[in-house]
Amino acid sequence: MCTIVNIIFGTLVAFSLLSCATGQHTTMDINTTAPSIEFLYFDGCPNTPQLREYLEAALEQSNDSFTAIDLTQLPDTDIRRGYGSPTILVNGHDLFDIPEPTSSNMSCRTYPSGLPNTQTLIAKLSGKTP
Repeated sequence: MCTIVNIIFGTLVAFSLLSCATGQHTTMDINTTAPSIEFLYFDGCPNTPQLREYLEAALEQSNDSFTAIDLTQLPDTDIRRGYGSPTILVNGHDLFDIPEPTSSNMSCRTYPSGLPNTQTLIAKLSGKTP
């Protein structure tokens, strides 16, 4: 056990010294976690099947996955019901920066600039605004 700890500690110290010696300030992210992606929907909204298809295609290029959540199955008190269907939440926040709803009334969602396509989703999910 001590040997493993010494190796890890030694690696971190060497990384730190190399960074100082070269003047490069590189970060070493040991705790990388995948984002929590939720696809909120309920049957009957016209944009739901297409946006789900676009999301699946966007995530094929990464190791990320999503959880599909049928809004009709959530308790009436769950605020996520207030997001229009379909909505994509990443770590609890709307991918297109719609504020958290103030009620849990369900509705179908429209997108002012049209339904986001696969390329738009890839850009948004990677943090690059299209």
